[in-house]
Amino acid sequence: MKNSKYLTISFSIIVFLIGLVLIYQQKYLSALALIAIYLCYLLFLYLENKHYFKVDNFTKSLLMTTVTLHALLGECCSLYHNTIWFDKALHVFGTFSFSLFFYSIIDSAAIFDSNSKIFIFILMVSIGITTSAILESVEFIFDIVFKTKNQHGLVDTNLDMICNALGAVLAGFWLLYRKPS
Repeated sequence: MKNSKYLTISFSIIVFLIGLVLIYQQKYLSALALIAIYLCYLLFLYLENKHYFKVDNFTKSLLMTTVTLHALLGECCSLYHNTIWFDKALHVFGTFSFSLFFYSIIDSAAIFDSNSKIFIFILMVSIGITTSAILESVEFIFDIVFKTKNQHGLVDTNLDMICNALGAVLAGFWLLYRKPS
């Protein structure tokens, strides 16, 4: 519990500082998106504190790293626009992180008892691919409503989905072959 508190404090400071940089750079929509992400994280902490589910600190750290990489390197340093590889690498890593995160929530909140490794693997990959499809849809909605340019055509979206599927598969293997805690 103590480590979780330090993670939250550290993440809060990082988000605050990145938010200031985004405002200084006049990237107001990115700053608002970061605030929305942070508010979702606070909601998650509230629900976790009410014992609706439990997520381990490693998975929280992965999620915080994903958000930090997106906001700091992707938005502040404009790596989304200045490199080809950053967006794809973050899709792999982000889907890996979010897959483990949502699996942890489902595993602690739902009752399913299966010792089948193939079932767990398929569940993890399904969670990751579903999450990535939702996030790609959110990018599309942002492009339409806010006139952003998150998606750069069909090839970009399809490559994102392939990278997302790779991240989900990696999360599935991670879950199967990690050492039990």
